[in-house]
Amino acid sequence: MPPKKQKDDGAQNNAAKITMLDFEAKRLQMRIVEEQMRADRSKTQEMQLQQKYLSMEKDFKNEKEKLFNISTDMNRQYKQMQDELLKDINELNATVKEKDEVIKTKEQQITDYRANYEEKLKKKDQDIAELRKKIDDMSLEFADMLKETLNKMQERIELAQWDNNSDNQVMRNFKEASGFGN
Repeated sequence: MPPKKQKDDGAQNNAAKITMLDFEAKRLQMRIVEEQMRADRSKTQEMQLQQKYLSMEKDFKNEKEKLFNISTDMNRQYKQMQDELLKDINELNATVKEKDEVIKTKEQQITDYRANYEEKLKKKDQDIAELRKKIDDMSLEFADMLKETLNKMQERIELAQWDNNSDNQVMRNFKEASGFGN
């Protein structure tokens, strides 16, 4: 009966193999479940990373657009300020030119007034000189006239033949009073 024993040994071997295979199948199923869970976690992480990437890309685009808008606005403000400053500079240059013209006009007026004043002053000096000359001439004429009158009076006095003492005395007094002396 040895063959029966072999059958029993073979059946035991088969049962051990089945148990081992069963154990291996459970281990592999657990590993599949673990791998499936790991794959699910990886898929979840991938989706989270992709969402994060999309969110960051959206934020980047928004920031880029925001930066572009800020840059555009700053360029617009700069050009506007530059235009305003150029306008102010041009207006101030025009004002300076106007004021320079006013200054030149005023300086010319001052020069003209001075020339006119000096001309009037010279004319007045000439008038004064002429009047002094006339005064001197008239003084000389008056002195000549007084001298002539004195001489005529002396002649009349001599003609009337006054007393010599009184005549000489009157003549002396008259000469002293008039400032004419011999």
